[in-house]
Amino acid sequence: METCIKCLRRVTRVFPRVLTSQRLRYGDDQTEIVESNSIDSSNTQSKSRHSTNNGHNDSDLPRKDFESLDYDVCYNKPYEHYVENQRKDFSFSKIEVIKWMITFLIGFSTGLVAFFIDTIVKLLSKLKFNTVTQSINSTTPDGSLVVSLIIMVMFNAALVLVATCLTVLEPVAAGSGIPEIKCYLNGIKIPRVARLKSLVSKAVGVLFSVAGGLFVGKEGPMIHSGAIIGAGIPQLQSITLRKLSSKFAFFRTDREKRDFVAGGAAAGVAAAFGAPIGGVLFSLEEGCSFWNQKLTWRTFFCSMSATFTVHFFLSGLEFSWGSFYSPGLINFGVFKCTDEETVNGTCRLWTAMDLFIFVLMGLIGGLLGAAFNKLNKCLTIYRMRHVFPKHKAVR
Repeated sequence: METCIKCLRRVTRVFPRVLTSQRLRYGDDQTEIVESNSIDSSNTQSKSRHSTNNGHNDSDLPRKDFESLDYDVCYNKPYEHYVENQRKDFSFSKIEVIKWMITFLIGFSTGLVAFFIDTIVKLLSKLKFNTVTQSINSTTPDGSLVVSLIIMVMFNAALVLVATCLTVLEPVAAGSGIPEIKCYLNGIKIPRVARLKSLVSKAVGVLFSVAGGLFVGKEGPMIHSGAIIGAGIPQLQSITLRKLSSKFAFFRTDREKRDFVAGGAAAGVAAAFGAPIGGVLFSLEEGCSFWNQKLTWRTFFCSMSATFTVHFFLSGLEFSWGSFYSPGLINFGVFKCTDEETVNGTCRLWTAMDLFIFVLMGLIGGLLGAAFNKLNKCLTIYRMRHVFPKHKAVR
């Protein structure tokens, strides 16, 4: 018994946060269920001795801010009893149907957010440039453009100031959010990364930043926004809006939540670039370390839902509902025939001869990619053999 206590005290010196509490996660925050007073007291003593011996406070270490997510399947008697009681009202088939419905809602909501961001950015940019154009037209006869320049700077400064204030209110909304989502999908819990407040700050901050003329894009933050939507909708409750709650808790485990977040991130890519397959490949190759065949189909369905939603509402702005000629938030233009070519029947946007050019472009791209990978491998081997990095101080 004494040997076990000594081993336990040694472990608590290294991982105090892991052993102080056992937690059951609901949504983005955690609700403490069981906390061991004996371990906590021994942890306090060992932590004070550890900080005294090392000469620094243990609260300064970065591990105090981040925890790991539990992706293991829970097999214990209380949980099995809870699931049996829940399945009296919800059978397995109903749960699967609800899972696919939630997947569609994630894609649909992500598409709506993308449509909202793109529309507001266009309106703010139009307002800014129309005001500056009117100022230029009125001041050009006088030979001075200083007033127009000041108006332009003030517009941009005001828009960027709003985005900055939102970042101050919710710091996790700064940046693209892609590294945070990658960490989350690989089991690292970052505080407040999937909150409703973070989604609002991210979406509104992005549209003000883009309209303010900063060198940023709305495509990267869409991944974070889609991931937040994927984390929030399956919970059927909100931590920010505590009045929205539900007893349906089948999808509140970290394991289920991770799969929906993967679908939301893929939907963000699909909504931004109009590429459902690209969204699936992003989650598969760049984000997730946990994958299965069922998740592939659900993620693809979520991406298609987001792409369809963006296409549908963007076509409505042009009063041509259902016309999907402008995919995603990025538009490289539309190739159209002139009226004369249409009347004469000589309209040829591309012909069979152009296929050889496309094939040649693919071959050149493949060869360049292979050469890059080969050079990268050789450079890595050379650095491992001849370049020795300096040893960093480890505290």
